[in-house]
Amino acid sequence: MKMIIQLTIVLLATLMLTGCPVMDRDLDKRYAPADISIITLTGDEVCMAVPYPSDNQLRMISINPRGTDPKTWWYKSEPDLNLTINQGQICIPPSFYTFEPHRQYIIRTVMWSDKKYKQTQYGGRTVIAAFEIDNDHAWRVILEEHEL
Repeated sequence: MKMIIQLTIVLLATLMLTGCPVMDRDLDKRYAPADISIITLTGDEVCMAVPYPSDNQLRMISINPRGTDPKTWWYKSEPDLNLTINQGQICIPPSFYTFEPHRQYIIRTVMWSDKKYKQTQYGGRTVIAAFEIDNDHAWRVILEEHEL
């Protein structure tokens, strides 16, 4: 009897320290790592590539100078979001957001796929890009771990 009690305590302690394995699998599906994207300039618009766009729809966008305090991040979400994914890109006109040259920015987007939701029950996706505009070109900036 003493051995069964000790084994039960060890098992419970292990589960408490490591977490529930079923929950971890579900969290991995729901909160998949963000896709890292690139930025290009198309005329006066800043365009972010959306890899494998499928039926993804933009739900939220956050555009911020690098190093900005998260409490002050600028973002737009439905219903006042007028951007769409077109030919695998989200293009941001100057009327939506004005980017200053020689300043690094991070764009974060949250997208939704009804098709993926029907298949997996998790339809959310995040795409992030970091860049700096200089000499009419968008230069890629490497994201740091805490920015992902």
